[in-house]
Amino acid sequence: MVQIDQFLSRGYQGVVYLRDTGTSRVVVKQPMGRGLGLWLRRGMLRREYAAYQRLDGVPGVPRCFGVEADGSLLLEFLEGEPYRETAAALRDRDLFFSELLRSILAVHAAGVAHADLKRRGNILISPDGRPVLLDFGSAVLRSKRGGWVNGLLFRQICRMDLNAWVKLKYRRRYDLIPAEDRGYYHPTRIESVARVIRRLWRKLTGRQLRKARRRRRTHR
Repeated sequence: MVQIDQFLSRGYQGVVYLRDTGTSRVVVKQPMGRGLGLWLRRGMLRREYAAYQRLDGVPGVPRCFGVEADGSLLLEFLEGEPYRETAAALRDRDLFFSELLRSILAVHAAGVAHADLKRRGNILISPDGRPVLLDFGSAVLRSKRGGWVNGLLFRQICRMDLNAWVKLKYRRRYDLIPAEDRGYYHPTRIESVARVIRRLWRKLTGRQLRKARRRRRTHR
């Protein structure tokens, strides 16, 4: 059997390949590095595997086929285009975001919070216009053993997931949020602080760019 591994991406957990055997295609997340780094990445992938075990059967989430001896995570390959590149071509935005919300709530009900949905590359648009959620490497799992700390963190990350849904659906036009969706938007303190820092950074960098342009004009 001929096996072809096609490079897809590289992240903090390792390298992602598409494995094509001719009869099936599987996404492989392979931990990289040596020593402590490799040990940590394998642990992160085992934790992600635990998340996928809870999400088995949740619509819009790839199936997980297990972990290989080297620590690689095997995932179902689903066709689709990254949301960040094809959002403008959505045929039915209302249907897409309705199904995306349903998937996010189902993920939460399974005891998993994604934590990185604001990164639009973690959402695919399938050929039939449906959402697919990717990369649960940063996910937070609800645990009875974690006590109130885990419970608080899980609720906060769930809020961040829903805030990301609102942000994407309304393109950061929070003044356009209707009453039926307003209940899904509750900015956390972390997000509020990050937004202030981001605005300040944009102002500072904007001033620097304007100064640089003025200097260029004066030296011509």
